[in-house]
Amino acid sequence: MLPGLPKGRMFAQMNKLLTTLRYWVSYALPLSRRINSRYSGPLTVELHRGRKVLNAQHANYSYGPLQQILRYGLFIIAPDPTVPVLVLGMGGGSVIDTLRRERKHTGPITALELDPAIVELAATEFDIRPDAQLHIVCADAFAWLPTAPAAAYGLVIIDLFIDLTLPHQLSEAGFWQQLRRVLQPGGAVLLNTLVQAPLLIAGQPAPAYLTQQGFEVKDLEVEYNRLLILRGRGRIRLKAWPITRSCNAETPFFAGSTPALWKF
Repeated sequence: MLPGLPKGRMFAQMNKLLTTLRYWVSYALPLSRRINSRYSGPLTVELHRGRKVLNAQHANYSYGPLQQILRYGLFIIAPDPTVPVLVLGMGGGSVIDTLRRERKHTGPITALELDPAIVELAATEFDIRPDAQLHIVCADAFAWLPTAPAAAYGLVIIDLFIDLTLPHQLSEAGFWQQLRRVLQPGGAVLLNTLVQAPLLIAGQPAPAYLTQQGFEVKDLEVEYNRLLILRGRGRIRLKAWPITRSCNAETPFFAGSTPALWKF
């Protein structure tokens, strides 16, 4: 025991020293913790070069490249910081971190996550816990959505992977009808999918189907991911921005060879 320090303060100092030591060791040797999940299989929390990430067996779930990709989509959408947000597929909560810390979002957020193991990791490893403006629901997003109030959300973020697999319900028209029901007029949707497995909805390519449903659709390819940014018609167009093809996880935006300006 350190002389002259109360026991509680001593443990606090020791924890602080251990945290600092782990941080610097991670630059030489990644530190990891493995958790088995009923839904997602083996999950790994890894501290690498001072950054903590959550990975599934074959994919990043939170705080790695995925955070960069969704950050880019949020930059394009530029949501009002007070708008109610619905997150379908919270993961470790990196998109919540981006909304609050970088987008300065102060409005209410409802976050759905199927996997209780991931909800626990979000709290214990990434400090994402319910509070006055964050409601976390551990439930199946597809079963919960029909129970949500109509026209309740100005932004919906959909990231419903289980490892590298998209649930089949995303291909059903009923899901999108429910989503349109809970979206405020002129609201926005950010949908994360994979380039290698184009999403079909009711047998049609997702952009074509969603355009028919009254959305303005922007289809972006970022690394191995495909972002669909949807906006209900009748609102201001999104600003032009250089869209590129590769992601640098060390920087907040993307670097590529030939930017192309576009407008919604």
